Amino acid sequence: MKKTLLLGLMIACLAGCASVQQGKHYSDLAKANSFESYFPSASFTLGFSTLEEANEYINEAQAKLTQSTQKQPQQGLAARIYGSPRQGDKPVIVVCIIAASNLHNTVDLSKTKANLEGELKDAISVSSIFLVFYQDRGVSISKFYLKEGYNYSSNSQYKQFRVNDEFYKAEYPVGWSAEQAFSYLGGGIK
Repeated sequence: MKKTLLLGLMIACLAGCASVQQGKHYSDLAKANSFESYFPSASFTLGFSTLEEANEYINEAQAKLTQSTQKQPQQGLAARIYGSPRQGDKPVIVVCIIAASNLHNTVDLSKTKANLEGELKDAISVSSIFLVFYQDRGVSISKFYLKEGYNYSSNSQYKQFRVNDEFYKAEYPVGWSAEQAFSYLGGGIK
C-alpha cells in the first residue's frame, strides 16, 4: 500500500514538474515576440499545417496574454463545437476572439486598433477564445484572466460562438483539457 501511494505521488510530482517546465518553455518563447505577433487584433483567423503547430501557437499566445495583461488565468475550459466546418488554405484553422470587460460593461475592442495590449491591461476581466477546426471537427479552448483583487462570482462558460455569420454551439465534456481537445481533433477521442 505504501509503495503504491509513494509511486502515485512520484508520478503526480513528475507530471506537475513537466507541466511547470512546459509552461516556462511557452513563457520564454512568448517573451521573445511582440504582443502584436500573437494578437494582431481582437478577432482574427490563422491557418496552420498541423495540429501540433496550432497547439504550440495557442500555448504561446496564452502565455503572452498572461505576461501582457499582468493577469493570471483564473479558469477556462475546452469544448466540442458544432456548426459549419471552416475551410482555409491550410488544414487547421484557428479563430481567435479576445474580449474584455470592466465592472459592468464590455470593452469594445473592435474600435481598438493602436493599443489593444493597453486596453487589455487596463480591463478588469479578459477572455481568450481559440476556435480550432480540423477536417469535420471543431473545438474551443478558452481562458479567463482577472485583475488582482477581483473574484469571479460564477463559473459560466460560453454556450455559443459567432464567427462572421456562422454560429457554433459549445458542449463541455467533463474534465476536458486543451490536450484532450486536440486529441479529439486528431481522432484520438470520439
